[in-house]
Amino acid sequence: MTIEIAEEGQPPLLAALRELGARLGGAQPVWLLGGSCSLWLQGVPLKRPPRDIDVYYDRADAKALHGHLASLALDKPVLDESGRYASLLSHYRMGSLTLELVGGFEIRNGRSRYRTEVNGVLSGHAEQIHLDGIAVRLMPLAHELLFNVLREREDRYHAVAEVIRSSPGQHACLLKLLLARNQWEAATVLKVAELLGAPEIYEEWVQQPRQNA
Repeated sequence: MTIEIAEEGQPPLLAALRELGARLGGAQPVWLLGGSCSLWLQGVPLKRPPRDIDVYYDRADAKALHGHLASLALDKPVLDESGRYASLLSHYRMGSLTLELVGGFEIRNGRSRYRTEVNGVLSGHAEQIHLDGIAVRLMPLAHELLFNVLREREDRYHAVAEVIRSSPGQHACLLKLLLARNQWEAATVLKVAELLGAPEIYEEWVQQPRQNA
């Protein structure tokens, strides 16, 4: 599915996204625009407009992606394991904004553990925006819901859940796949099901052959 973006508001952000797509577009390593930018572009209400850019990718593609952005680099990719998070991080100046490359992102909360698989999982369900003919793919909302539930961002996960509930069929397949491919506490999955008003999500998860936390 493709999202068309009106050329109004947030001109520095849109200019930065055009440059990002131009530098990393084409047959380059797979990457997805995430964070507040992705939510904003997919119609999720935010308390304030996006102020930075987050790009997610698989760690195997770190060298290639960093190379395309090296002239804008503020540092080099470094493994960061801070509290419940782990990822390969690097930062870049793109116009007036800061871009963060996030490689192999993982988040833990209690016995729940979720890791992003951009190539082959998330990318297959990503929507796109087009800016002057340049395609930028967006992190799916199923990821954003799980991520924000795990980091306990109530404002974000309620807003994301509201958008998902408006077209549940569009997100259900990936959501169930991410639940099956990662480790979750039962209470976390139940919370996700309640947020979406979809008890069958929890019921199906319980019945799947896996090691439930």
